[in-house]
Amino acid sequence: MATGRLKQLTSRPWDARVQFRSDRSGKVFAYRPNQVITTPAALDRIRLRTGGRELVYEPVVPERDGELDLVLVRGIADPIGTAAELRAAGFSARPNHVFFAHPTALPNPTALPNPTAFPNPTAMPNPTALPNPTALPNPTALPNPTAMPNPTALPNPGGVGVGGCCDAPCGPWTAQLVAPRFSTARPALMPGADAYSYRKANGAACKVLVVDTGVFKKIAPNSTDLGPAALAAQAVLQDVNGSSDEDLWDDDANKVLDPFAGHGTFIAGIFANLAPGADVTCERGLTSFGDTDDVLIARTLEERFAEAGEEPYDIVSLSFGGFCEDDDPPIALARTIASIQARHRDPVNADESADLIRERVVFVASAGNDASCRPTWPAAFENVIAVGALGPHGPAPFTNHGPWVDACAPGVDVVSTFFDLTDEAGYDGEDFDGWASWSGTSFAAPVVAASIAWEWMCRGGRDHLSEAPDHSGTASGRPGHAAAWLLDRPGHFRYPWLGTVVNPH
Repeated sequence: MATGRLKQLTSRPWDARVQFRSDRSGKVFAYRPNQVITTPAALDRIRLRTGGRELVYEPVVPERDGELDLVLVRGIADPIGTAAELRAAGFSARPNHVFFAHPTALPNPTALPNPTAFPNPTAMPNPTALPNPTALPNPTALPNPTAMPNPTALPNPGGVGVGGCCDAPCGPWTAQLVAPRFSTARPALMPGADAYSYRKANGAACKVLVVDTGVFKKIAPNSTDLGPAALAAQAVLQDVNGSSDEDLWDDDANKVLDPFAGHGTFIAGIFANLAPGADVTCERGLTSFGDTDDVLIARTLEERFAEAGEEPYDIVSLSFGGFCEDDDPPIALARTIASIQARHRDPVNADESADLIRERVVFVASAGNDASCRPTWPAAFENVIAVGALGPHGPAPFTNHGPWVDACAPGVDVVSTFFDLTDEAGYDGEDFDGWASWSGTSFAAPVVAASIAWEWMCRGGRDHLSEAPDHSGTASGRPGHAAAWLLDRPGHFRYPWLGTVVNPH
């Protein structure tokens, strides 16, 4: 199981499981040491390269029809050189790329290039077509951007497509070059009654999968004496489904909040608030230090969808990502997402192009926090909705952007559910009381995903799908249609290189 592999992964120090390298163009990417992803046909070539020694390898995902698609080869001393040699010989091969969660501390905008290509939006309408919500806390920091001034902290997107970067200097991505030492989440007050969402759960069904750090529904790791704020946070999460692995606050047992601990719990609260009634499952696929990799996520998705069988997840939310060697897509995740969507797409349209409107399974991913237009995976996949972040005065200074970004949503000082660590013996840190304030595209992505879920549920959700004789549904009944409607609606404001503004408040 993928979760078992995650446990093994976290037993190793962060700097022993993550390495960095520059590609031929000098761009940094991260990868797992000693691992190569390739095809079974390349194994003989690797044996020749390693002097004929026995290889340790395993399928990336379970076999289909008796055939191995991709294998993960371990014990490779030079994974970058080995992968390059295999590609030169005509084989598909890459290192096992590492991805990171996408929360951030707001940087000093003066250190970022000044943009010239974003317009001054003077009349940013509040999306009016989302039905009126009714009853769960509204993260107070999801502002309603009604008049966004000209942003001053994003680089000029030049004129280059996905394969390149902008003319202005983009974010160097130096923050991930060392192991993170502390969380950027900050304690927050429980949202007041006047900040509560007015969405009310309806009867339509929608299955959402969140692959993240898991969810901690009890809020307090040890205490049973919860205050009103922690009890309220716990109530928000009561209907969220957890996986077998809970969100961990102190995996290394040093009594300090792990850097990305609570990330999944925070995102679960956003879904509970913005898509009440949705069937949300939070699977642990990231460590509490925020790292994961191509193979781990591919396996996690395959396992979850295999368990779901004929009732697949409708929407998948991924709040992590990373850069890849030569800016090429990660091969394991690319095949897995494409395979999942192809398996569940309407058979009538199986031979047609995979436009968003046809998708039975919609993937949403955060664009990243590097102030760069360099493609971040998995967000940059054509069949994934990439989400950037807004602040109270326009695009967030940290958000990635580019022609591959499809949408943006509030992502600065978002308030949502967190741990209650006020009573943890020996805890060395700030006193959380079930709520936190956090920034990043990590939290903009679930705003968009939850908005799609809500829109689809308001159309009938799975009940709408089941009306079709073949149970596949018409195009108008699929989650992809609701997503396309939300992103393409003429009344919604759009930023060049940052996509459609989704603001459910």
